[in-house]
Amino acid sequence: MMAYPFIWGPNDMLGEYGPLMIFGAIILIGLAIATPFGKNLNLKISETKRILLGLVIVETGALLTSMWTEIIHRQIQATGGTNYCAAEGIVQCGSVIGDPKYSEFLGFSWGMIGMISFSILLYLGISLFFGPRDKLSKMWLDASFYMSLPGVVGVAWLVIVELFLVEGAPHICPYCTVVHIGMISVIGILYFLKKQHDDDLWDISAN
Repeated sequence: MMAYPFIWGPNDMLGEYGPLMIFGAIILIGLAIATPFGKNLNLKISETKRILLGLVIVETGALLTSMWTEIIHRQIQATGGTNYCAAEGIVQCGSVIGDPKYSEFLGFSWGMIGMISFSILLYLGISLFFGPRDKLSKMWLDASFYMSLPGVVGVAWLVIVELFLVEGAPHICPYCTVVHIGMISVIGILYFLKKQHDDDLWDISAN
């Protein structure tokens, strides 16, 4: 079995899980704002802008997590180990992010693909938030939704890789899982926003 040592001591829980908790919390906050629970926050913005705000926060959390997986990937390539995530057991990153065959697609690491994807989605999300009534808003919304859909295939493939294909499988990469949750959440929020636009409920003034 290929080993990717965790450079810090096994008791360094902050180094291993600290960023994970921060990124996960950002995504959960975004989800809370975007879902009906967010109505209880009494934000002085329209329903559409509240959901868009949640979308932007979720995309930010997913982008940060993708960046962290890219850091792990590059460190493993450079040193053969990582001090940012555990590399032994079922729940670990090394055997997934450091896998020589499955950690890249067409020469790009999955972390880099995530960074590019969420950067574009975040740009479009911010554009929608600050310009929901812009004449291009429908185009931005449709572009965001359809660009996000390949993420379903990516998530499904990477889950298969984790469970069945990497050496010593199954392995669950916690940072990868947070990115997956972020991707599915973005797709769900964008679908709801697209439906809202189609139903002529887009950016109705806040009460």
